Amino acid sequence: MAAEITTAATSAPLGADRLMSREFATLMVTASVFFLATGAVNALLPKFVVDELGGTEATAGFVMGSAAFSALATRIWFGRTADRRGARRILVLGAGLGAVAFVLLAAASTVAGAVAARLVLGASGAAMVTGATMLGIQLAPPARRSQAVALVLVSFHAGMGLGPTFAEWLLNLRSYAWVWTVAAGFSVASGGLAMLLSFRPGDPNAEPSPMIHRNALLPGVVTLFGVFAFNGFMTFLPLYAREVGMSDAGLAFLVASATMVLIRTALGRVPDVVGPIRAGSGALVLTVGAMIVVALWATPTGVVVGAALVAAGLSLQSPSFIAIAVDGVSDRERGSAMATFTAFYDVAGAVVGPMLGLIVTNAGYRPAFLTTAVLAAVGLIILHLVVAPRWSAAS
Repeated sequence: MAAEITTAATSAPLGADRLMSREFATLMVTASVFFLATGAVNALLPKFVVDELGGTEATAGFVMGSAAFSALATRIWFGRTADRRGARRILVLGAGLGAVAFVLLAAASTVAGAVAARLVLGASGAAMVTGATMLGIQLAPPARRSQAVALVLVSFHAGMGLGPTFAEWLLNLRSYAWVWTVAAGFSVASGGLAMLLSFRPGDPNAEPSPMIHRNALLPGVVTLFGVFAFNGFMTFLPLYAREVGMSDAGLAFLVASATMVLIRTALGRVPDVVGPIRAGSGALVLTVGAMIVVALWATPTGVVVGAALVAAGLSLQSPSFIAIAVDGVSDRERGSAMATFTAFYDVAGAVVGPMLGLIVTNAGYRPAFLTTAVLAAVGLIILHLVVAPRWSAAS
């Protein structure tokens, strides 16, 4: 979720061109440590639900998707609180909630217990994403904000990529409960790192920012359709990998995250250079192709190639559409706009797990993945028929 913001106002303390600083690096490490824990849990939880708790693929999809409901319910509050109280407070709160979620999961022996843990983890992730992206924007010069938040996202996916491999290694040594407990420790460490960040309070006496920011609605709708593919693939990757003969999904998760790190590091300014409509269009076309590959090339090689392609599509989707969502938004309302936009990720997460779980249970993986390709194509149509004309008129 990267952002290009063309407002004249800025709270960035850095020089006109400098982006990387000790504080920015600390922010990236904070996010990476938290999402390493999250990635470890996401990689093992579907198998845990099926193998240990006696659930089906549909049950696993519901458990994974349940986090999106709590994220959606809390994200707007986190955004408004960050606007008024500062992003660091939200980061510390998110890390604390993550630790609670992982402890709950370690104690879970039923599907209901796993759902409860995922609900807390959903709120935790919403706080971390909202706080980290907002602080990344604050720390960046105006001309490099798209690149800044792209780098924050790199830290997310670096952690998410290492987490599954680490989790599989740890599971082979000990148990699921041990993985969840170690994840709690990483979350606590992330909160400690967040405390090292400078406190940048907003104005608690200012008029509250909007609950739902209108500027973010249309790009959010496009994102809703575009992100179905990535969310669906990653949700069912642990089970699908086993279906096609892979011993575990760690390699595919690592390839996806490495692809995101590479593209967002090397091409983070693409939306700034070619424009967010053009960059977003290419990303959606790539996403459609990726899911067709995943659906039709049902082999270990196809899974790994598909993971790289779908990650490449998301890598350019997020910077492009956030650029539209926050363009022209004032500093005082930036958290609200970011929260509104990223809430569409929560909606996608809430829907895609149960929806694809039912399709997989009744028809198989191929129809499920082709469905996400169709939805990404719908997003492309909305982008060109609705969003692009309004963007051009406003520019």
